[in-house]
Amino acid sequence: MAFWDIEKAIASGVPVELHAFHARDTSDGDWYYADAPMDITYDGDLYLCRYRVQGDAIEQGSNALKNQTTVKADWDAPYVAQYMIAAPEQAIDYTRYKAHGADLVTNFIGTVVAVKFKQSDRQGKRHAEIIIDPVTNDLRESGLVMRSGRQCQVAIYSTECTLLRATYRVPGTVATVDGVTVTSDVFTGYPVGWFSGGDFIVSSGTVGTARRKIVYHVTNTIKLTRPVHGLAAAADFDAYPGCDHTRTVCDGKYNNLLNYRGQPLLPDGDPWSDSAI
Repeated sequence: MAFWDIEKAIASGVPVELHAFHARDTSDGDWYYADAPMDITYDGDLYLCRYRVQGDAIEQGSNALKNQTTVKADWDAPYVAQYMIAAPEQAIDYTRYKAHGADLVTNFIGTVVAVKFKQSDRQGKRHAEIIIDPVTNDLRESGLVMRSGRQCQVAIYSTECTLLRATYRVPGTVATVDGVTVTSDVFTGYPVGWFSGGDFIVSSGTVGTARRKIVYHVTNTIKLTRPVHGLAAAADFDAYPGCDHTRTVCDGKYNNLLNYRGQPLLPDGDPWSDSAI
């Protein structure tokens, strides 16, 4: 029987749900969970059942295209646990599948917008609620999204910026780690602030794959937005320089002035009125 035949049958269904969380930048990792009595492998990925991950009903109200859904999970689920320190650096895409045996359909697609920790449920166990917006929220016309300003408003390495991230990759090895402070000899060869606002990406057996923003860079030292759990000396990483979105840096550091989206000569006030621009 096909999925929908089983779904509508009175006694033939054995439903399970699969929950997939994907970092939009794949360097941050993927997480797979099953609302089922056993682990399930689908499309080469193992969906774990031991974290009590369960999706709420998908509402069909007057504006179904904007209705959020909630997924509950144990506090110790690896995807949820990272929010105890800080949210991931990248947006997280979510896909829910519903299956009867080998027959499977996609049930919901969206983006994680929040994670709320709850002290206990009716069984006295702590859990978290993952709040997810439907993908249709991204389809709404947003109108004018970029306002005039002296500084450029596009993200470095984005399509509008046109710079290729791979061109500016700087591989290195960690010398010391102290919380959010990381040192490496590779940083010494660059001017102060060269990596400020950039990215620090590390991948190893003890860390997995993690990405952090670089807050500042001085000589051989950088400071990250939050610690990387398990990061230790001798770990390999990739660092990418940042941008302060000024005309000076865009031209002098990246020679990319043709794609600069700021208006540095914008006057302070409207010449035809007393209003500020």
